[in-house]
Amino acid sequence: MDVRNCPSCGKIFNRLRRDICPACVQKEDQEYELVRDFIYDHPSVDVQGLHEGTGVAVDTIMKFLREDRLVNTSKNLVLECESCGTGISSGRFCDSCKAGLAKDFSSAGKTKDVPQQPAKSGYGSFHFMRDRLNKDR
Repeated sequence: MDVRNCPSCGKIFNRLRRDICPACVQKEDQEYELVRDFIYDHPSVDVQGLHEGTGVAVDTIMKFLREDRLVNTSKNLVLECESCGTGISSGRFCDSCKAGLAKDFSSAGKTKDVPQQPAKSGYGSFHFMRDRLNKDR
């Protein structure tokens, strides 16, 4: 069980999927719907206009952009790639850094010339606690 304090309200909660408590998740989802509906009615609005039109905090709007829940389509880019600093419309990384990370992760899974460990006992690489306990006696 992963028990944490909610960073938004301070309540103790059991973390299942998100890093905030269920009450704050509900509040955040309502704020997202407000922002989404406002953008639908005002497609050329900027972040400050979203804040003024909806009352949703600028930090929350920026969080929605970082999580790819919103995309900034204006030419005024408010986010920067966390790797190279290039202006981006949403998310954490620009397309070229995403491609580089994907390449690095795919090559990290491929091992070269790693010597195989010989299997221990007749159980292969698994051990049974019962057998281990009997050996200690």
